[in-house]
Amino acid sequence: MSQVRSIRSSIEDGDKIFPMEFVYCLDKYEKLIASGVSPTVRVGEYAEIKWNATLGEIKEKYCVAPEKKVNEDWDAKTAPYKAVLKADKLRLVINENSRVVYSYALTGGKYTDDAKLLAAAKVWFLNIGTSTAESRICTNGGKLNSVRRYSFDANHKLIGTTEKEYCGTPPASAYR
Repeated sequence: MSQVRSIRSSIEDGDKIFPMEFVYCLDKYEKLIASGVSPTVRVGEYAEIKWNATLGEIKEKYCVAPEKKVNEDWDAKTAPYKAVLKADKLRLVINENSRVVYSYALTGGKYTDDAKLLAAAKVWFLNIGTSTAESRICTNGGKLNSVRRYSFDANHKLIGTTEKEYCGTPPASAYR
């Protein structure tokens, strides 16, 4: 019940909920049911949180309903990208596992998350920062930054990737 309790607290406090939390929540529920606890059992006081519901009601309110909402929000957020991006472009923009949508710079260096602009561009850029785990410092005192350039064919398949390092902020010429 601790996972259900933490999700309940997060939901009530307006915190961001991660999709795997619902898997753990439902897993805890299923383990309780498998151990012989009935979904109709009324759950009383647990630590400082007073539950006034059956185990089944708690599952619906704190596991199922919030998961549905998070999934609907994710679907709405990614729909514009899924409508116009294909293949590698779609894969690079949307990370389904961590539920992150990435933006990229277009020619000229301006970053965008506009799906139609990303779909139309043959080249994307990404300032990936330092190329090692520890920051490397240039002789001029600036941090070493790397800009990655992605080239795509008409079907949004990645046809090439190059990377170039710059001392300090990459110049506008890095985004050509």
